[in-house]
Amino acid sequence: MVAECTPIEHGARMTEYCTRHNRADIVYTKNLSEGLPPLGMWNEMQVIQMKYAPKFRKKPVDKPIFRIEVSPSLEESKGWTSEDWRRYAIRFLDELVKASQKSGKKGKKVPAIDLSRAQIFACVHHDSKSGIPHLHILINRIDLDGNLMTNRFIGNRCTMAAHTINVEEGWELPEDIHKANVKEITDACYKVLSEMQAYSWNDYVDRIKALGYDVKVQEDKDGVKHGYTIMKGNSRYKSSILGVGRDLMLKNLRGTWLKFHKANQVTVGSTDTGMGMAKPVSKPVVPEQSANVQGESSQSSTQSSGTKETRAYVLWDNNGKEQKTYVSDHIYNVIKDAVEPVNDSTEALENCIKTAILLFAGYVDGATRIAESCGGGGSPGSGWGRDKNEKDDDWARRCAKKASWLCKPVVKLKR
Repeated sequence: MVAECTPIEHGARMTEYCTRHNRADIVYTKNLSEGLPPLGMWNEMQVIQMKYAPKFRKKPVDKPIFRIEVSPSLEESKGWTSEDWRRYAIRFLDELVKASQKSGKKGKKVPAIDLSRAQIFACVHHDSKSGIPHLHILINRIDLDGNLMTNRFIGNRCTMAAHTINVEEGWELPEDIHKANVKEITDACYKVLSEMQAYSWNDYVDRIKALGYDVKVQEDKDGVKHGYTIMKGNSRYKSSILGVGRDLMLKNLRGTWLKFHKANQVTVGSTDTGMGMAKPVSKPVVPEQSANVQGESSQSSTQSSGTKETRAYVLWDNNGKEQKTYVSDHIYNVIKDAVEPVNDSTEALENCIKTAILLFAGYVDGATRIAESCGGGGSPGSGWGRDKNEKDDDWARRCAKKASWLCKPVVKLKR
């Protein structure tokens, strides 16, 4: 059994998704009127959110709902009735409260989660694609008394709750499931690449889907693809964690295909890399040329006088003046691979990359302003800076890690 939790903005959309076409059965509700349809329950949650909106005027709650997905395996939930799912939902929520009291770093107090006055409803979703029933739980983060539930370590708390139940029931542990699924998907991707007689991104995606997986592609408004994620059931696996040495990432995929077919000297029959064309337009974090879309990136982060290389840049406001800050295409790719945006949106990815590039170039003030503009904040710290003899790639990865931290939304808690 695995569990995931994400703070979301639109509870109505999630409610409709879970229950449309009679795909879900409501098995548990708390602090909601009896007999309400799903959207009626969401409306009651909205009433509480609007009632206490003035309390959060200075720091609005932009993601007022916890969306939790709990997925036992088919074997674990075999023969379960609605009452079994109801008991399971209550048990998971009880463990979530207990887990929250153990979360956080040593020596730091983390607010506990109190669900006694929270509005909650849970439904069993019958997934038509995978055939695996799973539990959706929606929790209003603003309870009946106007208290805001913390979202700190919420993902870890769900994992801890699932781990406790798995141990007690003798079920397979989430970390073991994750490792097995990564290996399974990796083997499937390698098999697909080895069987392709000519490299084609579209053919690769079609073959992966034919094996029963789903493929989610991240691309910007210009259609430039930045990466992809493979779905197994309800679980997501980013291409960066698949394969060996990130060789199944989009930029490295063609090279991995070539390794399988090098011995046979197969001619590449398609120019379709899946990466799209990156045009030199005035947009943040877009490579100026497309020479490296197949992973053949430059090995230097600086421009030598006799060597022409592709570069990436960001546009930013430097004290009222628009400024372009460049890095090599190689450093851009290192940063893009290392950043960890708060969600899968292109905007979140671009903000993280933009912040990291400015940190790399030494524009700390500009980087922090960009982080603040997307809901983050703080500063890298007084000791922040490049270490003596630190290599370009290592410095770029450190900037990417710091940028990911800076761009995370700041949640102020009342004590």
